[in-house]
Amino acid sequence: MPNADRPPTLTDVARLAGVSVPTASRVLNGGVRGKQSGSPEMRQRVQDAARALGYSVSPAAQAIKGGRARTIALVVSDIDDFGSATMISGVMHAAEKRGVSVAVRTTRDDPLREIALLEELRGERHRAIVIGTSRTTDARREAALAAQLGTLDAHGTRVVVIGHSALPFPSVTVDNREAAAALAEGLALAGHRRFAVVSGPDFEITSQDRVAGFLEGLDRHGISVLSGDVVHRSFSRDGGYAAVDDLATPVAELDAIAAMSDAMAVGVIARLREQGVEAPGDVEVSGFDHVPMLGDVLPNFSTVEVPLEAFGEAALSLALDDGDPQPDQRIALRATPIVHGAAVARR
Repeated sequence: MPNADRPPTLTDVARLAGVSVPTASRVLNGGVRGKQSGSPEMRQRVQDAARALGYSVSPAAQAIKGGRARTIALVVSDIDDFGSATMISGVMHAAEKRGVSVAVRTTRDDPLREIALLEELRGERHRAIVIGTSRTTDARREAALAAQLGTLDAHGTRVVVIGHSALPFPSVTVDNREAAAALAEGLALAGHRRFAVVSGPDFEITSQDRVAGFLEGLDRHGISVLSGDVVHRSFSRDGGYAAVDDLATPVAELDAIAAMSDAMAVGVIARLREQGVEAPGDVEVSGFDHVPMLGDVLPNFSTVEVPLEAFGEAALSLALDDGDPQPDQRIALRATPIVHGAAVARR
């Protein structure tokens, strides 16, 4: 048993649990398989011994020992966004399974702040950095980001990107374009013919893919959308709200307004109601992302279920699990179109 005059050590825990010090360390500090190393019975013995002795892991000591903190950094645009919040939750759950903590940073869609954050992250010596911001077609912005991430990677921090991009790092992607096309076809088959589309900034890859896919899906049914009825604003509730007033076609002449995020759909619905227009009674409003709370209040809401929480497990499997992922390694997740509350089968 430990001396009462000193705090318990890992050696004390290992002795009480009847395991080796390396084994106790893998259970409490995380090994190749994170905190799931060893059998459940053995892990329980070690955890019980640590609890009985009052032993706790010192993150500072681990950082000194390994030269790197037991943390990962997650960079997102905004924590208030429905999609980002769900993605953050998924990353945190995946990190907890692996015995690491998550430091969340927000760029507020500011490219200068994005670069400044990455410069700061160098000194924090995270094990990995997950980039969860929407990438763009701005070549200078993406080159500056790639340079910063390249420096972090060279210094031993693994980098994983969520979403399609030209960045030379492992990535987790989802088929936005194909899913948007299937959603459009489902709405067309439901009888809609007159559409407007509201989406995020036109220089963001996610926005481009969703709009292009949706228009392709409509085109398969001989339906076109006026250029003035494709409006780009921020991927947010306020962006959707503002977009309604910029549509070329009067709302009364439309069958459906397709918002390329659920957050935007909320803003669209709010603005329509201010104008005395009911959705879905007078015009249908669809979304993208499938935020659970919207399904609760709008059971017949049409949207696309994007596996936002699954991004966390996929990203951390690339960043922290066995092997050394190659720059072109990709995990492709599947999105599911939902029309009037029912999943749509795709070709």
